[in-house]
Amino acid sequence: MFFNKREVITEVSAVDFFSKYIGEVSSVPGGDGYGFINIKTVFTEDGAPHNIPTTENIFIHQDECGSTLKVGMQVMFSIADDQKRGAGTFRATGAVEFVESELMSEESSIPGLDVPAVKRNFETAVGFVRQRIPFHANVKEVPKETVDKVVENAPMDNIQPSGEITPEQQKQILAAFLLMAYPMMTHFMANFDPLNADDAALDEQVRQSKEDMEALGMSEQVPILEQQAKSFKNVRDALRMIFQEGLVRTDTIIPIRNLPDLFMAVPVWYYWVEPTGQEEIDRQWSNTDPQAHQVTKWFCELFPNYNWVDTFLTFNRRLRTLKMFKGDVIPPHVSRRMRKAVQLFDYVVIMTPYHDVAGKDWQDLKWIRMIDPYVIGFKKGVPYFFVLGRFSDTGLFPLLHEMVGDTIEFLKANKQKLAGFNIANSPFWLAPGSTSQYCHQSDKPRLGDYLIQNADRLIQAFEAGNLFGWLRGENPPADDLATR
Repeated sequence: MFFNKREVITEVSAVDFFSKYIGEVSSVPGGDGYGFINIKTVFTEDGAPHNIPTTENIFIHQDECGSTLKVGMQVMFSIADDQKRGAGTFRATGAVEFVESELMSEESSIPGLDVPAVKRNFETAVGFVRQRIPFHANVKEVPKETVDKVVENAPMDNIQPSGEITPEQQKQILAAFLLMAYPMMTHFMANFDPLNADDAALDEQVRQSKEDMEALGMSEQVPILEQQAKSFKNVRDALRMIFQEGLVRTDTIIPIRNLPDLFMAVPVWYYWVEPTGQEEIDRQWSNTDPQAHQVTKWFCELFPNYNWVDTFLTFNRRLRTLKMFKGDVIPPHVSRRMRKAVQLFDYVVIMTPYHDVAGKDWQDLKWIRMIDPYVIGFKKGVPYFFVLGRFSDTGLFPLLHEMVGDTIEFLKANKQKLAGFNIANSPFWLAPGSTSQYCHQSDKPRLGDYLIQNADRLIQAFEAGNLFGWLRGENPPADDLATR
């Protein structure tokens, strides 16, 4: 039964139960599954003093928190009246741990996109508090002013940290996802349960429809129907793996629209490819003017505009395969998961912040690299990508904002080295929406000079707070289009 929750609650109390607060758990009596948040530590998610009309500590139950309650942890939460303790007291609802330290150790854990709530204090500008143990004393830092500007650009602003989701809720989420992606399959009695592969009814409906189409002289429609049914089953299989690996979270199933946000954090990619395709890719790396690989073209076409295509190819002109990966040691649970994933996803990619290996075409790159790659899965025709893992040699996972900031700093320091792309007079390059290889136009600046101009435009978009919209090609200014 559905009702207006806000309307019902406001009849009980004038308190805004939909605001978010941050506070510190001060006690967990006896470790019995509940605790209290010290009211003196509570402030709003915007950093302002809280407006909760009480001097009593906030009660929090383990069932309302996605992480194990412990003294000293910070949590973000909403509030509700505490009926048990009486008037003037409150309990926390929908709590998630407020992450200031990105240390992960459990094999089953996967830091999704590490998009924390922004913590503002009252004296200084927007910033992030990082708690680093002595082992991490020499880990690379990104200038605070750059990180603050990344926050202004709002990466992943529509993605929220994931709270606790029960297995039943996970199944419901995946079933709804399938229904959204393949609504036409309801007419074929398809099974949308990601854990149940009984397709007897679906197969019979497809068989009957094929027979009907052929009788009506519509045999050209048969392959389309067969492809849709096959795609549905394949995506369902991939979602089953996502469920079995415990990856059904709000920060691991991400709209494709947000891919530029993640790309700017980890722009240097390594792909799994069939062994039979390795020889062709090796030849590309020995060629001073290679044509773009079909896989590269697929990713360029996700956002068919010059800003995205030119920036993506700047870092990924040649296809790097997993065989070429040299970086953080891949933990056994991640390599095991990847081995499953390559059988179920069209593309499995290790995305890295290894700017120092950005490409053979740059000039003499030297850059102290960030660490901690992501493993991402893609399915053709599905407008989402899937975070399959993240790993680290140090155990310190940089915040997404820091990694984007590092890419910006890299471009500012190294953009002139893009002149290395000038080696060919009219090199192969891709134009947005093209169906074949296009040479860089001879009436434009040489490719390297052109890419330096693109880097300047990217930095300008970043300084204006519109980097990710610029990469998606949203509302480009006329003068920008005129230069392409």
